[in-house]
Amino acid sequence: MTFLKILPLALYLRAAACKYELPVLGCDGPLCPVAIGKAGDCVPTANTAEQFAWCEHAWTPWTNGLLAQTPFDYRVKCSAKDGHEYARIIGAIEVVGYVLLWAAPQLGSFILTALMTGAVHFHLTFLKDKPEALTVQFALLAASIAVMLLSGEPAKKSKKAKKA
Repeated sequence: MTFLKILPLALYLRAAACKYELPVLGCDGPLCPVAIGKAGDCVPTANTAEQFAWCEHAWTPWTNGLLAQTPFDYRVKCSAKDGHEYARIIGAIEVVGYVLLWAAPQLGSFILTALMTGAVHFHLTFLKDKPEALTVQFALLAASIAVMLLSGEPAKKSKKAKKA
């Protein structure tokens, strides 16, 4: 269980650090043109520049499209002008979910499961990625679900079993 909480679920902390522009673990790297669909000889690392670009040009339109189908009159925004608000909201959810993995494992893993389920939906429906391209996302989803399922209260023995 501890292994799952540290690896791979600690990736959520790295993702959150990048959303808050902390210069750790490669978050301060440059924008790889490949990350935004342009030609280049680099590999995207999900650093701050890449996450902000994805937030503004992909996560926000996808989320606003979903919100438009609800009765809620709210639209997310994610640009330099508004301080990349939506990216920071997601980063806060990632931190809270990860911290709760240690304090309330089922709740923390539920939050991370919900977050990654949304990410998988985004990749499959909005970006039209093929499932085989989502190895990291499916690994994080599986790890979150495993922690949720394995963190339950042990079954209580019946009174008859105790007497025997």
